[in-house]
Amino acid sequence: YPCGPYVKIGLVKGNDDGRSSFERRNEHQTGNPREIIVEAEVETYAQVSTLESLVHQRLAKYRIHGEWFNYGEDGIQPYVELTKKINEDLEGQIKDNLLINHYALIEDNGEELKPSAEAKDIHNELLEAKKEIIKIKNMKDLAKLKLRSFDRNFFKDVEGICFHEKIKPQEKFDKVNFEKDHPDIFKKLSVDIINSSFNIKKDLKNKKSEEFKKLEELIEGEKFINEDSFDSINRNKDLIKLHSRWLDAHVELQPFEFKKKFLENKLKVLVGERQGIKDICSWKRKKKKQITKNALLKYDSDLASKYISLGEPQIRFIVNDYRPYYFE
Repeated sequence: YPCGPYVKIGLVKGNDDGRSSFERRNEHQTGNPREIIVEAEVETYAQVSTLESLVHQRLAKYRIHGEWFNYGEDGIQPYVELTKKINEDLEGQIKDNLLINHYALIEDNGEELKPSAEAKDIHNELLEAKKEIIKIKNMKDLAKLKLRSFDRNFFKDVEGICFHEKIKPQEKFDKVNFEKDHPDIFKKLSVDIINSSFNIKKDLKNKKSEEFKKLEELIEGEKFINEDSFDSINRNKDLIKLHSRWLDAHVELQPFEFKKKFLENKLKVLVGERQGIKDICSWKRKKKKQITKNALLKYDSDLASKYISLGEPQIRFIVNDYRPYYFE
């Protein structure tokens, strides 16, 4: 039986017994009539789930479903090289991440640094990256809005492209009023946490196009009626073209978002224990008291019930970050 050009790209977390890719292969082989071959293995000191997620995003246009991708005429090696490159970038940030995790656990000292040449260069580079992110994200969001409003009856799923999902109501805990009404209990049950906020100075603002605004208004004005299910429509060339645009933007975003995170981390390391860098950024970290819903429920469930309410069910619209069909 000839094999199709398919490759599974996924993480393997080792255990005390040294679980390997070959053992993982055997688990998948049970449900696969063709032999699965381990083609390559990339070991990492970085967060393996982050590496997997970034690789999956970059290869979204070739994703068939889940962790399975189509590698086509170029073979698997370009995917291996891409994974190695992303892994190298992630591992290069480990030292900075450790420092940032340390600083994130302590309050800032209220001081502000004078901007160095290095900080100014990072700031300028960061703003350039954010400019690209805004441009690409607007293209991605516009394609999503067009998919969502393609059928003017609204709330229609599109075969293999997008779907609606009803989210169950979430419980809301009114912490603010509880603290006002019961300060003694709040003090007894609350714990100290570090409240952190990182902001870029002279940041860029997103300007939505008129087309974008009109589509948003159109969708916001529609009400979901059927409580049980969503109707589905067949995909056509126009819908496939919109999905292709969304996927292009989804893929293109990844390196810029990665670069943004990398540059923000560089600034955080420069800030260190201080509050920020003048005209560049601020990284405020202050202690605050916090109480959790579970802590109050354990202490007095009847009292807790007075401050816990059920929100409204939400409808979430999701575009598939893969294509289980060929683009025409």
